[in-house]
This record gives sequence, structure tokens and C-alpha cells, in this order.
Amino acid sequence: MFNANYYKKILLWIKRINTSKYGIEGYYRRYNVPFSIAQYYRYKKKIKEGGIEAINDNRTKGNNRKLSLEAEIFFKGYLKSHLRASLSEIQSIANEHFGITISTSGISRCLKRLGYILGLRKRIEKVKSSYTVCAGFELIVALACHLKWPQTVAKVIQKRIQQIKTSEQWHNKNYIKDMSGRNQNGQFTAIYNRRPEVRMKKFESIENKRHQKNYHSMSIMKVNSETIQRKCLAALTLPVITNNGMIRSINTPMGNALLSLCGFNYKQATMNKFLSELKYLAVSEGLLRSQVQFWNSYWEERKDKKEQNPLLCYYVDGNTKALWPSKHVQQNKVTMLGRVMGCLEQVFVHDCYGRPVYFETYSGHGPRGEHILSLFRKIEKRLSSSTGILHVNRAIVLDGASNSVHTLRAFAKQNKYHYITSLDDNQWCERKILWQGTVHRYRYGKATVRECEIELEDSQEKGYLIVVRAIKVEWDYGKTTVLLTSLDPAVIGLSEIVKGYFDRWPDQELSFKEMKAVASLHRVAGYGKQIIEDKKIKAKQEELKSRIEKLQRVLSEVLESINTEEKFIYLLVKKEQRFRRSTIIKNGIRVMSKEQSESFLKIGKEIKQHECRIKELIKPHEKLYHYLQKAKKEWMRIQGKEKVYKVDVELDQIMTFFRVGLVNLCSFLTDEIFQCSSVSMKRLFQSVLQIPGYIEETATKKLIMLEYNSKDKRIMLQLDLVLKKINKLGIKTLKGKPVEFKIGKIDYHLKSIKI
Repeated sequence: MFNANYYKKILLWIKRINTSKYGIEGYYRRYNVPFSIAQYYRYKKKIKEGGIEAINDNRTKGNNRKLSLEAEIFFKGYLKSHLRASLSEIQSIANEHFGITISTSGISRCLKRLGYILGLRKRIEKVKSSYTVCAGFELIVALACHLKWPQTVAKVIQKRIQQIKTSEQWHNKNYIKDMSGRNQNGQFTAIYNRRPEVRMKKFESIENKRHQKNYHSMSIMKVNSETIQRKCLAALTLPVITNNGMIRSINTPMGNALLSLCGFNYKQATMNKFLSELKYLAVSEGLLRSQVQFWNSYWEERKDKKEQNPLLCYYVDGNTKALWPSKHVQQNKVTMLGRVMGCLEQVFVHDCYGRPVYFETYSGHGPRGEHILSLFRKIEKRLSSSTGILHVNRAIVLDGASNSVHTLRAFAKQNKYHYITSLDDNQWCERKILWQGTVHRYRYGKATVRECEIELEDSQEKGYLIVVRAIKVEWDYGKTTVLLTSLDPAVIGLSEIVKGYFDRWPDQELSFKEMKAVASLHRVAGYGKQIIEDKKIKAKQEELKSRIEKLQRVLSEVLESINTEEKFIYLLVKKEQRFRRSTIIKNGIRVMSKEQSESFLKIGKEIKQHECRIKELIKPHEKLYHYLQKAKKEWMRIQGKEKVYKVDVELDQIMTFFRVGLVNLCSFLTDEIFQCSSVSMKRLFQSVLQIPGYIEETATKKLIMLEYNSKDKRIMLQLDLVLKKINKLGIKTLKGKPVEFKIGKIDYHLKSIKI
């Protein structure tokens, strides 16, 4: 029976929701609607197709049953004598005897209702087979799952999500959903991106957007931990499946490898949305801190000869990434391009093996010098401990760009970390030496070393002097190097200090170079811009303005006379231009009458006379006049530069976090599994991680067959031993399936399928 009053109420609710200014989700949050959002869309669809009567579900008439009572009685008698009957057999009997067409699931539900359970047949386990071009990267994914790296990252992200859900912004019910630019179902249309306010805010700073963000609309706030773990693995694989680490390359053929690597073949739009939502969560700081703690728990267990040395070094290095924006952004020297331009600069802290311990990204010039100590204060609780006296064994190796006196003064105020840095050749002066020790032979090379003390002046505070301990290294081939250090050579030998500095290339810079090539550390992620005031330019403008005014007051009489002469020159030039327009040039000669020629030459002589008078006026005050013109030129150059754009680094830090995670996993595979120093990171990528292979996956296990490369038998022999070692670890996927690796020749039995 059709209940008109009940369905009129439903129509009234639908009308209220459609006309609400809060939008569909906002209306449901504010009011207690008697049906769900999904049911709301079902009602709308039925009303559109068949009117108000279409939403009547006929439940008052009872259940719609296909099997009659007679058929059920027949099945009871049949099953008593045929205990091993199958569902398809009973299905055919129902069609033959009673003319009833019913599915096997319907038969199963009927038998369950009657109390009969058919004998279980042995199921054939389904096997999913696939060929992938980078099956070798499954080693990295397997190790990540074994070390529980995806679970750790997901915990950090979920912790941040819980913090947001307890904030006032999450519980703000006055949020009004903007429906302009969307269709009736709330989906975005092309009109949305053409809205002026959307275009203006598209590249606005994430710091400004974050306060206005509706976190309820973000997918990451609703998904479970397993989904976040899969997407984190997908972000980890980007440098391999895209060859450049860029998100926009996921939809290429190599991107299909995500299906086997992380369990789902994500598209570019999905990963772009995931990383954008991480950017809105402001999760980069938590990820960076967790990275230090996570990898320290594995690296500190490793015992090596290098850690037995009396000197444990940490290397500080920078990575400058060029930007090509249309706006004036913060700039710095980009070494790889040899020019000053807009950039992002990353400051990395590496351990004595060249592995990245911590990093931070900055817009424009990254602070160095004394700021390095603040970096170590952030991570000192999580750094690996070493034997011996802490303040002696820990040394920070800096390049020559960080050896300012201001930096050395900052190190002198504490006694936890010491420094080793080089002194520029132009700062070395024999007259500044206070004391020199005896000459010793360098143990690790062809050179002599001598301890000395040198006096340096702070360029930022004129007249402030400090005394620094230095080591002079005179190489046998004629070159001289001077190192500055706060380490006491009485405790640690001169040769060990010098070796600690020059081990920078094999231990850190070489591996850092390979990291940039392999993990795409030099790539810039998407960014927004925030306009700020450039205090340096503003101060320079004021200083130039006052200098110009002062010089103009001193040269007021001269400038007035020069101005008078320039007015005469201006009038004569205008007169000369009329002659030029009224004559023609033929065969390289100006054609004019004798009278015109005399007048034209006369004007030229008068212009030269006025120019000579200007030179005579300037000559007594030539130096001041030159300073005035230079100041005016510089003042004009910096006009419009008092405002500068600061580039967001949130997304870049998140992307770099995943790339650094890949670097550490590769280091773990090389050092802990291969245990071979001859396999570099670049060699590992080219020879192992990019090996194609064949994958067989069932509901209970996963088998990965790597293709044997007969051209590189040495690596294949090492890889065979490595796979046996990995299989003994009992590694499982995110879904808990055991993973087994093999290597050999693959018979693919390829067949062409028409699509």
C-alpha cells in the first residue's frame, strides 16, 4: 500500500537539503536526517526516473521468494539420498522439475535455511602471474616491510591526523561548503578552476591555505592505516618507476609496476592528492624527526672498524635546487649552473658512512655556520652513541663556505661538538701566526703536518679577534692546505684529524653525488609562494636614497649648471632630428643642399661645445659625480625588489623524506645484506633493482623470480647468495603473505591478447 504522507516527508527532506546553504555534508552534520547520504542520492535518482511512486520498495507485501514450499520439500528428500550433490546439480534440478531459475548463491542460502551443508570441495588456489620490468626493486620493498618502515610512517601521519581531529578547526560547525563550480552531486566541474578566487589562490602559500582548509573533505582523514602504508610504499618507488622522481610520470608504462610493488596500481591523480593532503597536514617535521630515530635504531647495532677510531665525524653539506619562477623569489648561488637565481637549498647532515641522518629545506639561502649547531640540538638525543669521551669523539666536518669567525665563536661557546674546516688561501697570512709546533710526517699520505695557532678577525664585528688552533699540511707536490679545528691534537693525533677531513670525498661527497643521481634529490617538488618584505633591499634603498640626497646637496651648483647645458643640448638634438628626417641617404652618403649641410654641421659643433662645457664642470668634482651616478644607477636597479616571494618547502621536504628513505634502504641492502663495498648505490640500481622478473601471487604467498643476467655473472653470483639470506629473514608483505625470491631463466609463454 502506498503511504503518501510518509513519502511526502521524504520529498520535504530532499527539498530542504537541495536548497540548503550548508551543502549536503554540512546539512547532515547540523540536522538529524532520517536517512543516509547514500539513500538521499538513491531517492533522487528514483524520483528523477519514475516520480514519487518509484521510491515505494514494496516491503509491505512480504519477501519476494523464488523457491516454493513444494520445491524445498523436494530438496530435503533429494539431499537425504544424495549427500555429495553440488550446487550446480541442485540448480539444474530446480529448473528441470519446477521451472525455477535461481543462482547458486540463492540455492546455498536456501540449503542453509533448511539446515543442510554440502560437502566442501577442495578449492584450487588462484595464481596471479605478471611480468614486471623492475622486479629487483621488490628487494627494497620487502626490506621496507621487514623493517616496518611503512608502518612507522603511517603511525606518524595518523598521529598528526588525531591532533587535527582534536583541534578547534575540526569541530568548527560554521563551515559553509562552497557549491559554486560543482554539479548537483557535489562533484567539481571545469567551471570551478576558472573562478577568479581559485586562480588567484592556486599558488598561494600553504601556510595561508591551511587555516581555511576543510579537513572533513580530505580523504586521508577517513582511510585506514593499511591504505596509508600502501601509498607510502608507492611514494618510495617514484625514483625507480618514473626515472626522475616526478609524480606526473606515474601514468607511463613503468608506473604499472606499482601493482606488484605496493599492492595497488595507483594513478598520478591519486598520488598527487595523497601528497597534497600530507602537505596540508604539516606532517614534514614529524616525518624528519621519526626518520632520525628509526634509522638510528638499525645503524647503531652495526660494529665497524671506523667506529673504533678515536674520531667520529659528521659531514654537513648542501644541495641547491634551481627554480625558474616568473616572480622574484629568494635567491642564492646555484653552483651547478654557475649563477645567482631563485632556488631551494637543503642542508644535509651525514654520518661517517655518508648516510643522511637529517636534513632541512630552506627557500633561497640555507643558513649555515652557527645554525648547524641548532640542527644537531634537534637530533642529538637520537644520534647513535659512541664509546669514549663524547666531546672529543664528535667532530662536525664543514666545507670552506662555513668557516666564518662568527661560526667559530658559536662553537667556542659549547663543548659538545667540535669542528674541522678548511681555511681559504686568501685568509692565510704568516704574520697572523702566533705559535708553530714541530713538523711531523703525515701517516696517510705524502705530506708533512704542523700544529700552529692563528689569529683571525670577525668580519661582522670589526676589531674582534679570536685565536684558533690550525694544522698546516704541506704536500710533497707543492700545495699547502690549512685546516682549522677545535679538537685538541694532544688527545687526537694530527694525522687522524687531517684524515677525518680528507675522508670527506670517499665517505660522504661521493655517496651524496650518487644519491642525487639515483634518488632524484635534485628534483624540485611543487610549491606555493608567500610574499614577504626583503629587509636587506629595503635598508639598501634607504641607504642609497640618503647617499644620493647628500651628494646632490654637495654638487647642487654643478648639477644646476649641467642641467642648463643639457637643456640646450636637448633643443639642438630636436633640431638636428628634423634635418635627418628631411634628408635621404643614397649609396651611404646623406643627400642635402649646401645650405642644409652647413646648418647641419653647425648644429653638431654646438652640441659638442655644450658637451665639452659639461665635462669641464664635472672635472673638479669628478669623483663625487661618479659616486652620484653609480648610486642612482644602483637605486634604479633595485626598485620593485623590496618585496620578495618566499617559496613553500613543505611538499619538497615530504618528497625528500621518501627519497632519503629509499637511500637508507639501499644502504641497508648494500651494507647489511650484500656486505660488499664494491657495490655502490648507482651500481645497485643499474644491476639489481632494475632487473625484470616474473611474479606469481596467491592468497597465501608471493613468489618473485628475478631474471638471470648472463652478461654480469659476478653480480648474479652475489645476488644468488643475497636472495638466500633474504629468504631466511621470513619477510612478509603488508597483507601478511610470505615472500620468496628466486633467480633463474624465465619462460614467459607470451600470448597476444586483442584489446
